[in-house]
Order: sequence, then structure tokens, then C-alpha cells
Amino acid sequence: MKYLFTIIFLINSSFASVVVTDTNTSIDYNLEDNTTIVDYNSDIKHYFNSSQKLGINIHKRPLRIYYKKIKYELMWFKDNTLNPIYAELIKYSKNDQIISTKAKKNFNIQEIENLLKKYEENSLSSTQTLQLDFLLTNLYDEYIKCVSRGSIDWKIFKDELKEMYEEDDIVANWEKYSAKVNKYKLLKKTLEEKDFLVTMNKINYSYPNAKKLNNKLLEYENILKNGGYSTVPTVQKSLKIGMKSNIVPELKTRLIQSNDLVILDNNVTNKEALDTNITKRNNTIYTKEIAKAVKSFQKNHGLAVDGICGKDTIRHLNISVKKKIYQIKVNLERMRWMRRDFGKEYLLVNIPDYNLRYYKDKKEVLKLSVVVGTKKHPTPVFSHRLSTVVLNPYWRVPKRIVQREIIPKLVKDSSYLNNKDMNIHENWSNESATFDPTEIDWSLYAQNDEQKLEKQYPDVPYRFIQTPGKKNPLGKMKFMFRNRYMVYLHDTSARYLFNKRKRAFSHGCIRVHNPSKLLKTIAKKDKSFDYKEAKVILKDVNQTEITLTKRIPIHIVYLTAWIDDNNKMQFRDDIYGYDKMQSDILY
Repeated sequence: MKYLFTIIFLINSSFASVVVTDTNTSIDYNLEDNTTIVDYNSDIKHYFNSSQKLGINIHKRPLRIYYKKIKYELMWFKDNTLNPIYAELIKYSKNDQIISTKAKKNFNIQEIENLLKKYEENSLSSTQTLQLDFLLTNLYDEYIKCVSRGSIDWKIFKDELKEMYEEDDIVANWEKYSAKVNKYKLLKKTLEEKDFLVTMNKINYSYPNAKKLNNKLLEYENILKNGGYSTVPTVQKSLKIGMKSNIVPELKTRLIQSNDLVILDNNVTNKEALDTNITKRNNTIYTKEIAKAVKSFQKNHGLAVDGICGKDTIRHLNISVKKKIYQIKVNLERMRWMRRDFGKEYLLVNIPDYNLRYYKDKKEVLKLSVVVGTKKHPTPVFSHRLSTVVLNPYWRVPKRIVQREIIPKLVKDSSYLNNKDMNIHENWSNESATFDPTEIDWSLYAQNDEQKLEKQYPDVPYRFIQTPGKKNPLGKMKFMFRNRYMVYLHDTSARYLFNKRKRAFSHGCIRVHNPSKLLKTIAKKDKSFDYKEAKVILKDVNQTEITLTKRIPIHIVYLTAWIDDNNKMQFRDDIYGYDKMQSDILY
């Protein structure tokens, strides 16, 4: 580096000083006590207001705001000493396994560690001091972006969803949220308090037991290091209590590995049981204890909890630890896409779990089975607020269903709607003019081959509305949170579907089992209606809308791995194929 020296001797009775100015930094040498005072202010300002590179690969624009806020002073250094919080920042960012490989490339960890080594050796030049300060601020900025809003390339994911529509005519939607913080003020406060948890507690996920899930990830990685799970041979005939099978020893070993089967024999721990091969081959009877362990495994994987070990249970037992690790990672990443404040009282629908839960003060007060959208009609992932309850609802058939399903049937048979309690209206008002379907040429609104290729449908100038009653697929009530996806919670006339384990049958809306229980729970907290009066209204067929005085947050999520309220690890099938799609983008 070339230096431009300007030497000024100031002589008086007490001291002399020499000011040496280089192209980057102003340095004041105090000749009396032999110390060096470096003024970086003008150089930091020059760096951000010029095309100067300073030999580091960072984006200036986001960092400039940080330094402008503190009047272009050093962020991490004070009196030539680094704020100790830098070590926590590096530790968190290096050890965060959820963040994508692509995102971590912007952390510049190696460059930082190289400069830190010089700092520890007291050999940092003025230029290197600037470099280290900028790199640490850049690391903070990049890391909190990943934590506060996730590290997935959202554009790539949206393009994947668009491709699903173009190739398979699947309309899939997912809304992402981020922690709302002033990152400049947050860094200032973190540096002042010398505690990195000030930042993490503000921006990291707040989904129930997310931190426990993060710790569980470490457990699975240790299992992988130690060889992973053993496999269980498949069976031709499902195992029931009392039956004999050569796979029982392998089955016991596998159930011990996941702590579903706990060995209590002579105070032997599960680890000792595995080490001493207590699951010896001559013990081939499928006992009550094994069946109980199988039930535990089935419950934690969303399977039919019957204690019978069949092909489906064995298939889930043989899912590798490596796959489970990726599954946990992608679900932790998803938790960073969620709202940080769920509310003191809220509804939670986890699509792959087929369940709705009502939480109040972090406790589950109601759990109901639900039916969600098929893979062809996936339920969207987003948050909103429940605002209206509709008793004896009309069903205003979505345009997409009309075009795809009803029009083709009317083309074949114009009397298709007879006895379906469905009318064709001029507009969405159920009091608007109606039309006789047998007098309309429905072939005008049928999709032709060219439109199929372009994923287009002819515009249908009619609105299809089904009246309240037993034939109405919305059942006797619906719970509205007005949104652009036109989905909501509702009762159903097809209640038999709740007997099935896999319940992805709808066009995207969420059908609720025993919706009267949800209605009763809402009525307890909302003075806008009385539950007994609502029951009387439900005996009639007239539609009644009830506007809630206090809207209830509802969060529709897609989690295939989480820790439940009983601290049990839960896994579910990836019903829409999002796990692989998002994992491929991230890792």
C-alpha cells in the first residue's frame, strides 16, 4: 500500500505529536506515551461513498445503513478491543445447520477467522481492522436475515410451485412471514448488552418446542455417526400378539433404538441392551410389550395405532436416520417462515397431521380431526384471523370447480344438477336471478384441446350456488377468515371420511369433525352469540352470519416433523411432496 505522509511537529512544554495520513486511515502517534490513536471515521465514510473495495467480498448497500446510524464509527471495536459478542455471533452462524449451503457462502467465516488470528497476535493493520469490522457486521446482517425469514431461495421455490401448475394443473400456495425487527437498533442493543441472545430471542422461531426440535436434531446426528438405525425385514403376514416370527429380534432392536421399546429387565438400559445383544435370535414371539412399543412408534408417525406390525409400519421403521435429519432440518426452516407471535389464543391446522388444535395460553383446549386438500388441490399454507361464523351456509361453488368438474358433466347431461339443490345465478347473491341449466348450451364453456395446453378455461358468466341442507358439502356451519384463496373451515356432509387415517380429500378447504365443539369453544370466549341460540338456528335452514367481536388467529402450517406437547418426536408423511422439493433447494 502506498502512503502519503504528512508530518507535522507540534512542540510545546509537554509533548510532541506526529500525524501520519495514508490513503485509508488517519493515525495520531502520541510521542510522549508511545500509543497510537487511529481515527477511522472519515475512512469509513469514504469507503461507503466511493467504489473502494477494500479487498473483501461484501455488499456495501445494506451495511452502509448500519454505519450511517452510528455516524461512521467502528461497530465492533472500542479502544482497539473487539466486543466479545463477536465469538457468539460466529458460533451461532457456524453451528446453525438449518441454514442453506448457498446462504452460508455469504458469511465469509474463513476470512473473519483469518483476521481474528491476526487480531489475537496483535498484528492487525488499520486496513485489516476495517475489514474485520465490516465482515462482522456483514455476518450479523446475513445471519439474522436467514434466521428472521429463512434461508431458502424463495423465488426458486415459487418457480417450482408455478411449474406444478404448468405441468400438472396444481395450484399450490404458501405464504412466508418474517420477524419484524429493526436490525440496526437490535445490533446496537446486542453490542451494548454483550449478549447475543438479545438478537436470537427477538428473531428466531417461536413455534412450540422448536428449540427442543433443534436439540433433537443433534441426537439424530449422533445416531447417524454411530451407524444409524438397523433395518427390519419385511413380512408377508402382519404380526399380532402371540405370533412367532424370525424378524422379532430385529424389530426389538429397532424399537429400542428409537426408545419406543424400553428394556426394564434387571435395570438394563436401552444402550446396554443393544450392547449386550439382549434381543437374541431365539426370542421370536411377538409379545404384548413389543405390540405396545409398536403402538408408540405408530402414534409418533401418524399411523393406525393398533399394535399390529405390518408392511406400512415396517416401511416407516426403515426410513433412514439421514432422511429424518433432512426432514427435521427442512421443518425447522419452515418454522422460520411463520409468524413469530401466534397469539395468546389461536387455531392451528397442521395439514400432514390432519388435525386442528385450539390453543389458549400455550395449552391445547381442543383437538379435532380435519380433512384437507388432495395433492391435486393442496390446502394453502398461510396465517389469517377467523372473523365470521356462518350457520346453515350456502355453498358458492368456486369458479375452478365449476370449470373443471361441473361444466364437463353439464355438457354430457344438462339435467346433471337436478335434485342437487344447486341453482345457477346471475351473480353471487342467492337472491339474484336464476337460470334453467337445460336451456343453456354448455358446450360454449367447455375447455377445448388448445385451452388445455395453455391451462385456460372459457369464462362462465354464471354463478353456481347450492342451498343449505343435507346435500350441501359445507354441512351446517362454516368458519370464515376471508382470504384470496377462498378457503375456510367447515362442516361436511361426508362425515365417513373422518374414519380414514389419511384424510386428504377436499378441494383445498378444511373440513372439521364435530364442528359444533369448535362452535361451542368460540362461543365461550365471544359475546357476539350464544351457543344455545346457535343450536336453535341450526335446526332451521335459513343462513345466519355471526360476526365475532374478537377475531381469532388461525395458522395453517405444513409440518412433517415436530415435537408435540408431550415432548414426543412426531413424523408425518409428506403428502404434497414439499419435503423433497424444499430440501433440494436448501441443501
